[in-house]
Amino acid sequence: MKKMTREEKHQQIKREAKATFALFFLCFVWHVGFAYGLNHVDIRIWNLPLWWVVSTPGVFVVAIVGVVYLLKKVFVNFDLEPEVTSDDK
Repeated sequence: MKKMTREEKHQQIKREAKATFALFFLCFVWHVGFAYGLNHVDIRIWNLPLWWVVSTPGVFVVAIVGVVYLLKKVFVNFDLEPEVTSDDK
């Protein structure tokens, strides 16, 4: 577990929140973009339209890969408890 000051914790929490929102936005754009973008294409896979195959299961894959990336590169394990100083004892 990483030791961090209160300010470092605050900055890390903001960084994690921004990265999570960015992943959400990417998933939203992927899902809606392919759903509307491929809507007029008349290709079917397993009797399902191409837009559905790319949009719905595709966004699941993008989300899983994104979460794994966030866990390995962005998120940090640190203690949320306040720091105890000698004055607090």
